[in-house]
Amino acid sequence: MMITSLLENTRIAASQLSGSKLRTALTMLGIIIGIASVVLLLSLGQGVQSYVTSRFESLGASLVRVSAQAVSGVTESLTLDLVDALADEGRAPAIAEVMPQTQNTYTVIYGEEDLSTQVTGVTPTYLSINDRSISAGRMFSDQDVTDAARVAVIGVGTAEDLFGTASPIGAQIRIRAITFEVIGLLDETGTSDDVIIVPISAAQTRLNASRTLTGEAVVSTILFKAVSNDQVELAIEQATRVLREERGIADGATDSFRMFSASTILDTLSGTIETITVFLGVLAGISLVVGGIGVMNIMLVTVNERTREIGLRKAVGARRFDIISQFLTEAVVMTLLGGVIGIAIALGAAAAITRLVEDFTVVVQPSSVALAVSISFLIGVSFGVFPANRAARFNPIDALRYE
Repeated sequence: MMITSLLENTRIAASQLSGSKLRTALTMLGIIIGIASVVLLLSLGQGVQSYVTSRFESLGASLVRVSAQAVSGVTESLTLDLVDALADEGRAPAIAEVMPQTQNTYTVIYGEEDLSTQVTGVTPTYLSINDRSISAGRMFSDQDVTDAARVAVIGVGTAEDLFGTASPIGAQIRIRAITFEVIGLLDETGTSDDVIIVPISAAQTRLNASRTLTGEAVVSTILFKAVSNDQVELAIEQATRVLREERGIADGATDSFRMFSASTILDTLSGTIETITVFLGVLAGISLVVGGIGVMNIMLVTVNERTREIGLRKAVGARRFDIISQFLTEAVVMTLLGGVIGIAIALGAAAAITRLVEDFTVVVQPSSVALAVSISFLIGVSFGVFPANRAARFNPIDALRYE
């Protein structure tokens, strides 16, 4: 019986709404815009979250970067003896690999071509610690590091800028007027392709001879990889203890270094993205409230226009519940229809953005669609209750006299 009544109310609602197409469309506009905005913003937020996560995972979730930190205005540079201490398995068993690196921007010249790019001094562990590989040629060896050999391995972006389509292997490039031979080409990653790496000893002695007051060679950063992703925090704790011991930092004193891991940065970014997404979703929800008010206003107008119809129905035995359910159904049908159209628009916009933006996918989750449908239903109920109750309170005699 209830299902039959609901179907009949829905049929009447559809007939009433289709009889005033323009008014219905204008009334639904706020709902359409609000629902489309909410779904699209939630989907964009999820897409950005997935994009950032994939990028950081490509950097290595178990990778930790150590850099110098100023204490009381004084910065104590990182040195190779700290690298050796971190590489001691007995002192830091949660650390699998350690690599020092120096980074400076230089103008690199090949023939008539020149390029300003970052030149990084590293050890052969660069490949394993960064999950990279050589696509052509070879990686420099430990012996090359010992000899401070003038050899370089470059990324595909650098190769295209300097050599075009020609093979870079064996070519001679100049960095700070010093000739280096290109011996290898790194695999393409899409994020770290504009690089040049050289033996760290060559970078320290031939390109940048920075030294501490005690004459030790300076490194820009130290990278280490935990033995597994679930031991990153343990590796950071062990590394912190080792570095504090090496530097003689007293208990309670500030560290003269700082550490960043991909996982901790990702957690921070994820929280920020989620907060921004929720905030924008709330702003988009304001249009839903405006749309709901529009629905209520139109339903009040409709109730006044159909006063005689309401009086006639009550005169022939319609109950208060029947009147309320009829007008409530009309409000819900209107908002649900607006919600469906809004969802369709959001899906179309998501597909268009995914096609237009390279390497980015707008992730429309079923939960977002379900939320949109639920919101549409709740708006119809919330803003339809007052007009429906007003219609149900009409006195049938007064309603039949209404002109």
